[in-house]
Amino acid sequence: MKQAIESFIKSKKIGLNSQKSYTYDLQQFLTVTKGEISQQSLLIYQQFLLDLKPAAQKRKVSTINQFLYFLYESGHMDRFYKLQAMASSGRVKKRMEREDLSLLFRESPFLDGQLITLLIALLGLTPSEIAELKSEQINLNFQVMTVEKGATKRVLSLPKELLSYVENHLTGKYVFDKKGSPYSRQWFFNRLSEYLLYIGKTDWTAQKLREQFILQQIDEGKSLDQIAKELGLKTSVSLDKFR
Repeated sequence: MKQAIESFIKSKKIGLNSQKSYTYDLQQFLTVTKGEISQQSLLIYQQFLLDLKPAAQKRKVSTINQFLYFLYESGHMDRFYKLQAMASSGRVKKRMEREDLSLLFRESPFLDGQLITLLIALLGLTPSEIAELKSEQINLNFQVMTVEKGATKRVLSLPKELLSYVENHLTGKYVFDKKGSPYSRQWFFNRLSEYLLYIGKTDWTAQKLREQFILQQIDEGKSLDQIAKELGLKTSVSLDKFR
């Protein structure tokens, strides 16, 4: 596939900076899809794109579709796969509603992705916070988790239904441990995407799962200022859309 990328870049009459941009996007695409091109891997890649800015989404979709067509035209693939255009950011915003999260507790072979999803939906953590989460920051006896973000710390209560899932991941230095080091941001997106694909929720993203946490807190009667504090935010300005 590396040679195919090089051949594709050579076929384009573009400048050096554009070549670098194309190469970066294509290498990232292969990393996310693990070098496999199928309808399933494209869904995982589109899940990854949803957390990017609209301009970046549009550029990457264009680049990948050109590459996929090149693979088809050059005989590398027997069919033309195509990424669907991302939804316009200017569309009418729908009212955010609570989702049924009970399916997140069903038995799954994707345990890493399942726990990542639960930590976002039930505690409002971001993938980057989860990546840095160490086993020592979790106290199962008191059912609390200490989350560190810069110089600030916040102590979160662990829901009882989450305890068994967390306990099974406390065997290393990090909750998601890679021989004593945290995994990359890309790894977390991949695990999240494959799990959401497994449960049939490819339209769910880390952002949407975090919104579910916020909606739950609002239903419990908490103010946006209180919720912002639980999320580790300095102000509640970014939560204004929930008013």
